[in-house]
Amino acid sequence: MNTPLGKFLLSFVLTGYLFLGSGKCYSLDEAIVVKDRINVRVDATAMAPSLGFLKRGERVAIADERFDWYKIVLPKRFSAYAAAEFLKDEDTNKVEVTASSLNLRSQPSMSSYVIGRVEKGTVFFVRSSKGDWFEIRGYPHIYGWVNKNFLEKTEKLLKLEGTLFSYNGADCEANYILKTENNNKYFLNITTKGKTKFISRKVRIEGIENKGTCPYVVVYKLVFTR
Repeated sequence: MNTPLGKFLLSFVLTGYLFLGSGKCYSLDEAIVVKDRINVRVDATAMAPSLGFLKRGERVAIADERFDWYKIVLPKRFSAYAAAEFLKDEDTNKVEVTASSLNLRSQPSMSSYVIGRVEKGTVFFVRSSKGDWFEIRGYPHIYGWVNKNFLEKTEKLLKLEGTLFSYNGADCEANYILKTENNNKYFLNITTKGKTKFISRKVRIEGIENKGTCPYVVVYKLVFTR
């Protein structure tokens, strides 16, 4: 990793994989956001400017980590800015990079933060133009930082199927118990509205472990089954 290309982490991220100069293909770790409206910042510090927010239950790819922070690939809704002088029209609402290497920035200014870097020939969808700058959809070439407290790697993702029963115990933050066919029981926390309709229903859930006052699963996806 001592070559310039090896150090160039922002080379190509395609379909959840990171391709480096060695020619090997490395799978990116994935994580799930565990709280709502979590700031994504330009650097690994709480004082760094925010690039926007993540939603609870959203999945993101982790590209790197530093102390208590994860560097993530920004979702498709996030934008970046690129100087128009280094781009040419490629098609309707698309532009192509003409410079040998182009910085993607957080704001339409040369003094703003660099949140990605791409090579000549990269094509982007244009969202708007502002003076000498294009606002582009930067995915999967732009990155931000999120505190580790707000993300759970998908190794802790649980996929369970069984029957739901109400739980009102004061000793646990869960509000349901899932009983599987082999009689295993899991405490669940479900925040979806209309929960009274869930009692004694068979469901398939996906969620993440949360230790809290007792081990339970924070459910982010629920599907009723027959």
